[in-house]
Amino acid sequence: MADFNPQERVKKMVNAIKAEATEKAEQIKDMAAQQFRIEKNKLLNQQKERIIEEYKKKIESYTIEKRIQRSSRINQSRLSKMQARFELIQRLKEEVRQKMSKLIQDQSVYRELLKNLIVQGMIKLLEPRIELTCLEQDVPLVRSILGECQEEFQQIIKKETSKDFKTTLSINQSQYLTEKSGKPILGGVVLSCANSRIVCSNTLDDRLELSLQEFLPDIRNGLFRK
Repeated sequence: MADFNPQERVKKMVNAIKAEATEKAEQIKDMAAQQFRIEKNKLLNQQKERIIEEYKKKIESYTIEKRIQRSSRINQSRLSKMQARFELIQRLKEEVRQKMSKLIQDQSVYRELLKNLIVQGMIKLLEPRIELTCLEQDVPLVRSILGECQEEFQQIIKKETSKDFKTTLSINQSQYLTEKSGKPILGGVVLSCANSRIVCSNTLDDRLELSLQEFLPDIRNGLFRK
């Protein structure tokens, strides 16, 4: 009991408590630092993901916008080409029309052409009575070839079918061909029967249009080679 020193014991207890407190404080500091790093990394990762997502959206939006612009340019280019092709074909059509107009000024050429157009229409309709509508100034010329047309038609039918079939032609003088799409009709005839319920248009303008439609692929290949 002589060696027992209360002050020394208290001092040791105080030192032990201080040491334990210091250790606990260091642990708390380490845990706080660790938690701070975790939270900081968590926030950084969240911000990174947010920024990455924003840039993804921006890049996607930019890509879509560029695709739209590219598509728009391509479509505009196609429309321009289509317009240019249309205008060129229209000019070609007008040139052919003008050449045809000059060609039919030769009455012998136009007479033969009219006869062929009438006979072709007669073969198409195959009716016993057919009425012809033509330009008013073409009435005398059409009247002069009616007999030839009827005879040629009969010969063709006889040759192809070995049967007789007669068609009587007449001229409609109550109305005449005038214009189409704002342009004067070049010439030709419109054949009709059954009280005009059946019609075959063999005007030069309609035949020109049909020819252009028929040969349009060849015309395109010739004019617009890739």
